[in-house]
Amino acid sequence: MLFGNLIINDNKENNMKKIALFIGIIVFLMVNTGFCDEVTIRVPEGNTYPPFFMQDEKGKWGGLSIELVEALLKEAGYTPNYKPLPFARAITYMQEGKIDMMLNMTITDERKAFINFIGPQLDETIVLVIRKDSDFTITSLDDLKKLPKPIGVERGRVYGKAFEEKRAADDALKSRLSEVTEVDSNEKLLESGRISGFLGYGYNTFYQIKTNPLYKNFKAHPFVISQDWVYFGFSKKSVPADRLQKFQEAYDSAKQKGVFEAIRQKYLVP
Repeated sequence: MLFGNLIINDNKENNMKKIALFIGIIVFLMVNTGFCDEVTIRVPEGNTYPPFFMQDEKGKWGGLSIELVEALLKEAGYTPNYKPLPFARAITYMQEGKIDMMLNMTITDERKAFINFIGPQLDETIVLVIRKDSDFTITSLDDLKKLPKPIGVERGRVYGKAFEEKRAADDALKSRLSEVTEVDSNEKLLESGRISGFLGYGYNTFYQIKTNPLYKNFKAHPFVISQDWVYFGFSKKSVPADRLQKFQEAYDSAKQKGVFEAIRQKYLVP
């Protein structure tokens, strides 16, 4: 009887090992062949960037960028997992493969090393936000160097090809830029008169001027700092080639149907 129990227990142990091995193989295949249907996407902390990212009282994410990425994921057969992160940290996470996607991404040579881009996702116009009582004459990027106080920028942000090329080549312009890392820091600095203005993204700036009391004394200068396209960004480390191809095909299909353009039209400022 004891011998029989040993055989039964041994069989149970072997079966458990086989089950554990089977589960491990399935998980490995899902992770390494792109079969997982969840995509981890960076969103800003604190619901801070409308109309691109907006979170309701129940925690549900919405907004222009959210609608665009969810349209892409739906076409590809995936679901989003939103992860709030500061922008600069999210870039590091993309390098390390800790997140799969970032939205509204400008293509740079540095980012090409660890990010694949699909798009374009959105048109991106960079504007200079100034106080309503300011009367600066600006007709070129060189005029930014003549402003009485620094220009606020957010660390880690890219402000369009024209501006970034100018910043890289012009030390005098670079010296006039004041970097911040905290959300709303530039708005507070401008309100207190410590900077002449700060760079902002068109959709967001016009939405904030229209809806945010913090912007009640602000306006956008008519001079356009830069105008480009931004893209969906995919981590090269966490999104394999076959999965990336699936997203590219989904993008092409949704674009052909006019899905992205219909979403963008909803958010254009009248």
